[in-house]
Amino acid sequence: MSNIHHDTNPSSSGPMGGGSLTAFFDSRSEAESAISRLEDAGVPVARIRLMPGYEADGKNASAISDDRSGFFDALADFFFPDEDRAMYAEGLRRGGFLVQVNDIDDALYETVHDILDDEGSIDIDERADLWLSESGRQGGSNTGFAGSAHGGKAADDLAVSESAFEAETRPVAIRDTAHGSAKVRAYTYPGGSSPSTDPGRQTQSQSQGGSNQGFRRDH
Repeated sequence: MSNIHHDTNPSSSGPMGGGSLTAFFDSRSEAESAISRLEDAGVPVARIRLMPGYEADGKNASAISDDRSGFFDALADFFFPDEDRAMYAEGLRRGGFLVQVNDIDDALYETVHDILDDEGSIDIDERADLWLSESGRQGGSNTGFAGSAHGGKAADDLAVSESAFEAETRPVAIRDTAHGSAKVRAYTYPGGSSPSTDPGRQTQSQSQGGSNQGFRRDH
């Protein structure tokens, strides 16, 4: 596998303090290919996360999961704003795969962005608009999904699951439009460091069923 060019030009580097880059893929093979390239480029494996969506069996290849609240809940410690979290949950429900890289070193920021941008990732805003039109809902890009995981039993489930964050205020990442692109969303975190890479939180996640692979696989 060829090496990726490391662009260290300050004008194209990432935000001070790291931040995260996130991309969404239609297939597991594309997501794992991007992860392999990230590892080859020198990204620490502990900073790479894969969240697989609903994977139907061969007989139901085009099936969509009914579980809206479950995927929304599973993204809790990705610390997305609720509208982004709901949109990604919709994509996971439809069988997609989310890849996130946290606390990116400045020298690797552009390399990480380039890998996520060209390894089969989708334009998530464009896809979200398509999902909204299919469902008959309205709203620009991801904003129409902001309330999709709420209401009825889903709301009760989320109220219970979110209670885990009551003891400590749940941090929320801020969308960084200066460093993202159509296929890659950039986020920064209050305090300048992703809470998901906190050693205690990582250890807890891995003890709950971590993968033997070099990156963190959620669920």
